[in-house]
Amino acid sequence: MRTKFASLLVVLFITTTIQLSAQRRITVEAVNNDISYSLDLKAVASIFGDSRTLEDFERRLNDYDAQISNLDLNSDGEIDYLRVIETSENNLHLVVIQAILDRDVFQDVATIVVERDRYRRTYVQVIGDPYMYGYNYIIEPVYLRTPRIFSWFWTSRYQRWNSPYYWGYYPRHYHHRRPIEINLYLTHINHHINHRHNYRYSENIRNEQAYRLRNSVSRNDYGVRYPDREFSKRNANVKNRYEIERRSNNGSRSNNNIEERERRDNRAINNRTNDNTGRNNANVRTERGERNENNRMSSNTEVNNRSNREEKAAPTRNSNTERYNRNSDSNNSGSVNRSSSNRENREQQKASRNEERPVKANRELNRRNERSVEAAKPARENKSESRSESRSERRSDNNERRSNSDSNNSRR
Repeated sequence: MRTKFASLLVVLFITTTIQLSAQRRITVEAVNNDISYSLDLKAVASIFGDSRTLEDFERRLNDYDAQISNLDLNSDGEIDYLRVIETSENNLHLVVIQAILDRDVFQDVATIVVERDRYRRTYVQVIGDPYMYGYNYIIEPVYLRTPRIFSWFWTSRYQRWNSPYYWGYYPRHYHHRRPIEINLYLTHINHHINHRHNYRYSENIRNEQAYRLRNSVSRNDYGVRYPDREFSKRNANVKNRYEIERRSNNGSRSNNNIEERERRDNRAINNRTNDNTGRNNANVRTERGERNENNRMSSNTEVNNRSNREEKAAPTRNSNTERYNRNSDSNNSGSVNRSSSNRENREQQKASRNEERPVKANRELNRRNERSVEAAKPARENKSESRSESRSERRSDNNERRSNSDSNNSRR
């Protein structure tokens, strides 16, 4: 189990690194050099959901490292500072993003409408300014989690935010920087879009009251100075930027379809070659398995033959040899349970050896008894001879004593 779990972790790690490297290699190209590509409203909606307050949101828009904006409307060679102006009424908050272009010259870039209904559900619409993005270019972000700024709008800590900055007066953390090439910007900004959220396009504003609130804080100074630079004049026969993206996607889809067909054909060819190689490898493996099986069978037969020879030499192992020969016959016939039969043979051999041990012990005892009996026979014979000699000597002594006593009596 541990090895399987570790292998799964390795596979997951490899797939995630491949996905991350693939995301890093993504490059985005603009259809043209239109000014609307210099500020991606998806990125604006993404950092709006990450902000704590509107002041924090303005700081993120102008962050030097993040480079969310690439706007240079006044063409002075520097990125325009974006200020945030807010107004509200009842459960509707309207946030306007304006570019500072000159002394008392501002231009609306986008408007964020935050609305809360009677069921306490919050909706957000990011509306591009018509001068920049065309009419009804609206993005509705659906956040994965409720942003913290939502709770800030309807709490006692809420304070309306109107940016205090203007031309020549900027916050301390702000640094001027130059714009970059449009395709480099699009590739860069794609990494700052939180792709876990959903971004839907719409053509309708949810609350008509937003128009009235927007007119109270809107600034279109740059559009009044240069009316020939508005979106409809820059892009003929196109309503807004969404139509440009849709047309470019349709053209790219046809190219993608051709590429996808070629990829499918290549995959089919690769799969065929892989199938053939897999079959060849399978045949090689089966041949190797058969060879190994034959080698095992031959080794088992040799072992069984040796055991049979040894058992034939010992007459006391007749019963055990019969059982062992049966097991060897079953092994030679190709039985599946070779390991179990070998175990049975070993157990039976041990049992037969255990049976032979008392027989050998009895034989050894009998031999010792016979030896002791044979060794005791001469000792007994010697003892009997010595006893007979002692008896004969005693008799002779007694006869001499009697004869002596008789002679003495006759003399007297």
